[in-house]
Amino acid sequence: MKVRLLASTPEVELLVATAMLTTSSEEKPSDIYASLRERKERVRKLLRRLILKHGSVLEHNRLVFLAEASEHEILALLLAHRFFEVSQLGERKWLLSCNIRTLVEILSAGAELPEGAREAFLNALRQVAPELWQKVVGRGS
Repeated sequence: MKVRLLASTPEVELLVATAMLTTSSEEKPSDIYASLRERKERVRKLLRRLILKHGSVLEHNRLVFLAEASEHEILALLLAHRFFEVSQLGERKWLLSCNIRTLVEILSAGAELPEGAREAFLNALRQVAPELWQKVVGRGS
């Protein structure tokens, strides 16, 4: 299975940090977002404290992938996590969509994925959310 990231929500980690603070602040999310946007180190510190099991803060985003795969491989992916969205584009061509929570859950749980998928999803996570990637691969605090 070949998987390539096509697009993602911009500033995913900033959105996750905003969601974290929104749960415990009386400030409007837009004000928190604007404040954090100017304080990148604060975003990194917040993400380092994040417990990945608190998945709801990881849902406010979207990643879109192009996959070359058989129907069997796509079914295996859907069985690994029900929150993948899949559209067939043609023979062996698929559009996949999910949020960071879905990726974190399948990567952290060691779900069995089609060959090539785990590496592609780890690379995508590293690209769009490096602090979260470090937590998933066990390099974060």
